Amino acid sequence: MTGSWAFQVPTTPSTTRHAATSTTLTATQVDVNDVETARTAFYIWFFGASGAAGIARGAFPRMYNNVVQTQALKDVEPMGSGETLGISPLVGYPRDLYVNDVQQVLKNVKSVEGLVNKYPVDNNMWSKSGYLTWSAFEQANAANKKTNPLAVRAVMDALAQSGDVVDPDNAQDKLNAYQQDLNLFKADLLKNKLVGYSSIAVLLFLLGLGDVVAAGHAYHGWFPDWPGAQGFPWTLLDAEKGLSSIPQYWI
Repeated sequence: MTGSWAFQVPTTPSTTRHAATSTTLTATQVDVNDVETARTAFYIWFFGASGAAGIARGAFPRMYNNVVQTQALKDVEPMGSGETLGISPLVGYPRDLYVNDVQQVLKNVKSVEGLVNKYPVDNNMWSKSGYLTWSAFEQANAANKKTNPLAVRAVMDALAQSGDVVDPDNAQDKLNAYQQDLNLFKADLLKNKLVGYSSIAVLLFLLGLGDVVAAGHAYHGWFPDWPGAQGFPWTLLDAEKGLSSIPQYWI
């Protein structure tokens, strides 16, 4: 065994042990040094990554709630009429945006700095530092009874590439540009959404990779004779080679 994290049957002989199964008694060669190395690697991967993984997994409910809340804005008034903006379906909104709805939001925010000062967010580090937050942006537009909630959400999504916080100078520059050309707004909205989707995909991949690596080290460190390693993870569903059989191969 080379210390690789993959699920591989150990082949390097060093010390002999016997693993009892339900029907047979099998002699297996296990390298003690490889076992200790694998166990150390498991602790590093499992406990070292658990904090970051916990934070990452904790973000998924917030992301899901944002999606649900956005979908619920489909028919919320006030709603404009006439020409629509033609946003991409990849943005994931429940409907297209009316041009006059977006323009109303853009006209409503004359000064980002003034908005941040007028609508401070309690106990928010970013707000205290002068950054534009979603909470402040939402409050400012809610005070204007003419703004459409979905358009408000869309403008903030175009301003903030990730999360609900954006640098005030950057936000002001973008708002000024959007007022001159709504195509820039459409492009930023789509770009930010695609970046967000890509970030989620990469995060899920890394979380899965970390779990697989840790599981591989656990296999090499505690139950290297487990036959379920061949064909993993489908063997987890096997009645004879599944998780319930691991105690028979524990060392």
